[in-house]
Amino acid sequence: MKTKKEIKTEYKTMKFRAGIFQIINKKDERMFLNTSADLDRAFNSDLFQLKAGMHSNPQLQNDWNSLGADNFECKILDELTLKDSDTSTHIQQELKELLEMHLLEMKSKGLLLY
Repeated sequence: MKTKKEIKTEYKTMKFRAGIFQIINKKDERMFLNTSADLDRAFNSDLFQLKAGMHSNPQLQNDWNSLGADNFECKILDELTLKDSDTSTHIQQELKELLEMHLLEMKSKGLLLY
């Protein structure tokens, strides 16, 4: 059986899929973009906040409250290609740059954003 220290070390060395995800309002196609260093669990935090009525984006929260969860869709928009040598600081910087790129692209296309 593994010790707690071995389990912690193993967890810290795990590599997760990192990237950008979106929550889409299916009524008006408005999108909320966010980054995640763990795309497999990307939506958990945002969906929990929305269900609890305490999301950091008040417009998204208002639409969620008035339209209901069935009118929203969650999708992965883009994924980083990670190297074994990438640090969490480097990953966060890459995610920030990737998010800025997607926001600029969507605004230039006239897409509605939260």
